[in-house]
Amino acid sequence: MEKSQYIKIQNFRCFKELEVNGFKRVNLIGGKNNAGKTSLLEALLLYFYPIAESIRLLKENRKESLNSIKKAPKDAWNSIFYGQNIESNTSIEGYFKNIGKQTIKVSISFSLQSQVFEDEDENFENNLGSPVATLEIEQILNEEKPIKRNLKATNTGLSLTKSEYLNDYKSSIPFLPSSTISNPNYGNKIARQYDKAHYNGKSGEVLKILKILDPSITGLLTYSFVEPTLYIQTKNQPRGLPIFLFGDAVYRVTAIILELLDQDYKVLFIDEIENGIHYTNQQSFWQGLFTLAEELDTLIFATTHSLEMIKAFAEVGKNFPDQGTYFELAYSPRKDNIVAINRNIDLLEYALERGKAIRGE
Repeated sequence: MEKSQYIKIQNFRCFKELEVNGFKRVNLIGGKNNAGKTSLLEALLLYFYPIAESIRLLKENRKESLNSIKKAPKDAWNSIFYGQNIESNTSIEGYFKNIGKQTIKVSISFSLQSQVFEDEDENFENNLGSPVATLEIEQILNEEKPIKRNLKATNTGLSLTKSEYLNDYKSSIPFLPSSTISNPNYGNKIARQYDKAHYNGKSGEVLKILKILDPSITGLLTYSFVEPTLYIQTKNQPRGLPIFLFGDAVYRVTAIILELLDQDYKVLFIDEIENGIHYTNQQSFWQGLFTLAEELDTLIFATTHSLEMIKAFAEVGKNFPDQGTYFELAYSPRKDNIVAINRNIDLLEYALERGKAIRGE
């Protein structure tokens, strides 16, 4: 019998404790606002990427100001812990087939230090005695010797050394936030990813799904000498226009598919997957996503608010037996805690047909 893939979370974000069992290849997470959908996605990200860069990314996606860190470095990590209880460590334990059993522990220590950057000698006098809050991430894989990584907060900001940035991970973290990516460097990334997909003979997958959103799209290309971004050709614009001129749906779907096609990734995290995708295109979108996830042997974790997106997921999931699962996060008054309800495709379809509440109502 195949071992169940699971995650157990303690003292992280809005979770005092939470256990989620039965992850499949494509996993959709739903629930009411503030039910913990993004927090569960973040815990999964930290489980698969237990590095300092993950924490920096989580703070960035939560729009936590670096100025507040500089003013109060001792409070830099409070929001990571349940009830801001930094006295208790965060623990994320789990099992996934491509990793095995693993435990991630997160803790904080405080000290006074002159400077944590490389220019310590130059700034010693100005930074003598400045407060330092060190976040330690401890990775215990299959009960082997722990691997420890640190991220420091000081009155000059976050300290992230090159060795801690991505460490032994070869690629950037495959996390797509709920809003369209606004990082000015992302145009270069998406162009590079498309060129890589084209080199591997996979660029047709991107075009096929984009044509579902906009039948006028005829092709994709990059002009490295013009601008480091992806250009989209249409019937009226054969030379193409930069992708950011085509709106959120095209931009977001392209980003999702290119992340999947990047062969270095075996996992993908998508927050509010429905954003920008019209409900009439959602089944075709899921069809493409399930197909690529199976072909590339990739795990997908996504959150949603949308009932239409859940229905489309259930309808398409019937074509991929035992490949998809829906998780409903809801508050349990009896347990005074958030719980996760696991519904495979059959159970989800049964609940939808009978009009049962499936979003934490």
